[in-house]
Amino acid sequence: MSINERSYHHGDLRETLIRTSLELISEVGLIGFSVARVAKRAGVSSAAPYRHFPDRESLLEATGIAYITALTTKMRAALDTSGNNPVDALASTAGTYVLYAIDQFVGVELFVAMKGTQFTEFHEQKREMIDFLLSLVQAAVPHATWSQIVELMEAHLAVSQGFTDMYFQGMFTHMKLTNEEIAERATTAARHLIKGWGL
Repeated sequence: MSINERSYHHGDLRETLIRTSLELISEVGLIGFSVARVAKRAGVSSAAPYRHFPDRESLLEATGIAYITALTTKMRAALDTSGNNPVDALASTAGTYVLYAIDQFVGVELFVAMKGTQFTEFHEQKREMIDFLLSLVQAAVPHATWSQIVELMEAHLAVSQGFTDMYFQGMFTHMKLTNEEIAERATTAARHLIKGWGL
C-alpha cells in the first residue's frame, strides 16, 4: 500500500476517485477515461479503486451522479436570486447549467454515456433534475398542456447545452467574454424562449 493510500481516511478515497474522474473526463473525454488512469492521477495503486467500485461503469456512474447532483443543487440555489417571477426562475437554471458545465469542462457526453439500464441510480438522480425543471416550466407557463411543458423543458435544455457546446468549440473566444457573461447570455436566451412559448 502506498503512502498516499494510507493517508486517506475512511470514505475519503471514494470521493477523491470521483473528483479525479471528473477532472480526467474534462481533459481527455470519455474515450480516455479508465479506472487505471484515475488511480494513477489520484496517486493510488491500480487496485485501490476496486475497493469502492467493482468496475469502470460503477465509477463512471458515481461520477455522473456527483455531477448531476451538484448541478441540480446549483440550479435550486439559483432560484434564491432570481426573484419571484417564474419565467426568470426557469431562465436562471440555463445560466447555472452553462456556468457549471464550463467550470467542470464536462458537458452532456457524461449523460449520454449512461444510457444503459445498468445505471439505475444515475437515472433516478437525473429524474430528480428533470422533475425539478418540469415544475419550473409548469409555473412559468401555467396554461400549457403536458406535451407543451415537456417540449419547452427539452428546448430549455437544448439552449443550455447549446451555449455550453459553443463555449467548448471556442465560439466565444474572440468576444473575450467571461464565463459569467456567457452564462448570462444563456439565461437571456432562455428567457426569450420561455416568453415566446407563452404567446
